[in-house]
Amino acid sequence: MVGVIFSKPSINIENILQTSLFLGLCLLNGLSVYLINAGLGYKQDRVNERLGELQQVKRSYLLYWGFLLLFISLTGLYFFSPRLLLPAVGVYFIWIVYGLPSGLKGIPIMGLACAFIGQLLHFHIGYLVFSDWSLHSLLLSIYFSLLFTGGHALHEVIDYEPDKQAGLRTSAVFFGRKNLLGVSNYVFVTATVYLIALTAFGIVDWILIIPYCLAFALQLWFMSRVNSAQDNAQLFEYRRKYMTAYLFATVAVMIILYI
Repeated sequence: MVGVIFSKPSINIENILQTSLFLGLCLLNGLSVYLINAGLGYKQDRVNERLGELQQVKRSYLLYWGFLLLFISLTGLYFFSPRLLLPAVGVYFIWIVYGLPSGLKGIPIMGLACAFIGQLLHFHIGYLVFSDWSLHSLLLSIYFSLLFTGGHALHEVIDYEPDKQAGLRTSAVFFGRKNLLGVSNYVFVTATVYLIALTAFGIVDWILIIPYCLAFALQLWFMSRVNSAQDNAQLFEYRRKYMTAYLFATVAVMIILYI
């Protein structure tokens, strides 16, 4: 949806209906990716308490419903607008290759690369609903890709123990929890510096970056309260808080764009 917001469509009944339909397709897209990854990584995730409820569902069911929703999602996106199909297929390809038992998830750095490239495509699936590919959209999408990559690094830190027990060489397992948490923090800082640079070069208006800079300031405070990379309770709370801050920032940006 962030891509839709930054494509700045005019507000009218037709666009509101199109955006609502697109939001539904996005939910199907996200759910199908989640179910497919859960099915593909079923054996490795047995030791992950966070995903314990999924182990109550048969692997075949997860894959069946995941691929069924994939078909419905891609078909819907194609009839919605054929140009959405390419980035959508790219998203599925990346996350399926990531989630395969011997896939990219178990290779250091590759999980972060999947997150970065996947988010570039996610952003453009939304952006292309009302606008076209452009240098501006690419440069803007890099900011959100950096945020998503920082979040993915934190996700790997949280899943360190079960991934290690499953024999997966994720970035957190390979480099260590503390080191990857530091990488996550560095990527978040880089994202904000990059956004300020976009503004300095006139690519983004100053008024639009204020909410995201405020969200980052809050994130720095939340970050400072994390005392250990070993404490998942702290990490979950930190993630919940900073994601809420960026959500409110995006709502504020949407209001600014349309007042």
